[in-house]
Amino acid sequence: MQKIIDSVRNALEQKNWYAALFVVLTLPDICIVLEYGKTSGKEYSQWFEHNLPQYKGFLSGDDCYALRCATLHEGRDNISQQRMRYVLDHFIFSTSNNHRILFKKAIINGGQQESFLQLNVGRFCAEICDTASQWLLGMHGNKDVMDQVSELIVIHEPGYVYKGVVKFG
Repeated sequence: MQKIIDSVRNALEQKNWYAALFVVLTLPDICIVLEYGKTSGKEYSQWFEHNLPQYKGFLSGDDCYALRCATLHEGRDNISQQRMRYVLDHFIFSTSNNHRILFKKAIINGGQQESFLQLNVGRFCAEICDTASQWLLGMHGNKDVMDQVSELIVIHEPGYVYKGVVKFG
């Protein structure tokens, strides 16, 4: 799991914002599956709200799950058509220093009102990475979770021998 978190941090260092955002939005799902064996929008929302309380009043777990779905499945930041959406209609990600700016019912497109949240993509991704790392540290005493962690995907370097049978290289 730490390798996945580190890959997000590497993407941030390289300013590969899309890769960082797409992967970071899956971290809550991975944590939930490791701990409970399955995930859903409800669990995602609860995990987000429990583990990222700094977003209370700005971003609900439901809206974050809607963002996850819209981004990963449609490549969009507009969540107005997502089933789990709670308050927001749209996200704006930027690299500016402005972070967590909530615009409730702003006038957009010549009169249409939308609620949107502007987030600094780097800070948003870093905060979720930090949270997932802390969650993982808290799970070190949980044998079931650690067994599941050992089953996560690994990308192997050349020369790796898989179970003594296949050599990649």
